[in-house]
Amino acid sequence: MTSHRKIWIGGLVLLLLVVFVLLTRGSETPTPNPPGTFSFAVLGDAPYDGWEEIQYRFVLESLNSHDLTWVIHVGDIFWRPCTDEHYQMTLERFNSLRHPVIYTPGDNEWTDCWERQSGSFKPAERLDRIRQIFFVNHTRSLGQNSLALVSQGGHEPYDEFVENARWVYKGIVLATVHVVGSQNGMKPFPGRAASDDDAAKRRTDAAAAWLRETFSEAATLNASAVVISFHASPDFDDSPDDPVRKPFEPLLTTLEAEAERFARPVLIVHGDDHTYTIDHPVVRSTTHRRLENVTRLEVPGSPQVGWVRVFVTPGAENPFAFEPHVVPRWKYW
Repeated sequence: MTSHRKIWIGGLVLLLLVVFVLLTRGSETPTPNPPGTFSFAVLGDAPYDGWEEIQYRFVLESLNSHDLTWVIHVGDIFWRPCTDEHYQMTLERFNSLRHPVIYTPGDNEWTDCWERQSGSFKPAERLDRIRQIFFVNHTRSLGQNSLALVSQGGHEPYDEFVENARWVYKGIVLATVHVVGSQNGMKPFPGRAASDDDAAKRRTDAAAAWLRETFSEAATLNASAVVISFHASPDFDDSPDDPVRKPFEPLLTTLEAEAERFARPVLIVHGDDHTYTIDHPVVRSTTHRRLENVTRLEVPGSPQVGWVRVFVTPGAENPFAFEPHVVPRWKYW
């Protein structure tokens, strides 16, 4: 190959690299909400490693650049370690957003923290710290423009569940419910005690009670839709006796009954399996009838780092539309 040809090829490669950098640098261009709608963001299950940490800053920039009414994080704020410092870093990120931020915990930040790489913590102790750090004022959201919330905290008999929240906007009732992966916190681990099992059962009972209260509020207000957000990805269409589903009872049976009675649009938002999914998976276990009024949104997660924009048309027959925003795998600048 002649020297001139080498120079020409080298110049072409350099030009292509420059074009590639120019086309892929910076944040995406925000788009307005369509007339008659509002939108909110949902995300979870990232960042998990150093590369994803770099990509996550684009997620924060993107969220701040869009016209969003609030941001919901469905848990797994990181992978490991489960230190107070890691919690504080995440809290600072939430509070860097100009929108209200509503957070419900995932398994990575407390139930799985017994793992050596996570710090060999006791899960119950880590949940206590999460409540102390993220939910010090459980009647307000996180974020720069906080939102007033109704919390299960302070209300008997489940007054310790400060993380379960509810709010109302334009005739729609929304709630977060503390339900996690790792078999809803029932996964065995070294040193697991009867108190851990009792705590998991109490948390699930509290979640079911919060669902009933949320749908009761929706009925009282004649709400046009309900949105429920939590972390875990349960097997919605299994029977209540299925060993995979059983850790999530009585939550799922309650959700089926309340959604069927409500008979208006219900959106379930969760993470855990990391696969962007929109479908209608809820089947009434007593009648085997699929509840078409219930839509499930599962957000993308690691190795996909991003968020989902949910557009809402209040009062519409099908009020929810979805737009994924995933940072390209090669984007680090």
